[in-house]
Amino acid sequence: MNKHNRDCLNLCREAGLRVIGSEPRGCHWAVVCEEGRMFFPKTPSDWRWRNNARSVARRLAAKGQGRA
Repeated sequence: MNKHNRDCLNLCREAGLRVIGSEPRGCHWAVVCEEGRMFFPKTPSDWRWRNNARSVARRLAAKGQGRA
């Protein structure tokens, strides 16, 4: 597991998602959570990917808590 993949998993966990695992999907990483699935680029081009992914993870976590 490389550093970028660990960063993606940690980002999901910090947002409150219950992570099941990750799987490679072509040019992206799919992080599978109980609330849904998030996709991250394998080779991010700049620093903004982290902020964008954090915002999507927070929304997915909020949506998952609303269902329970």
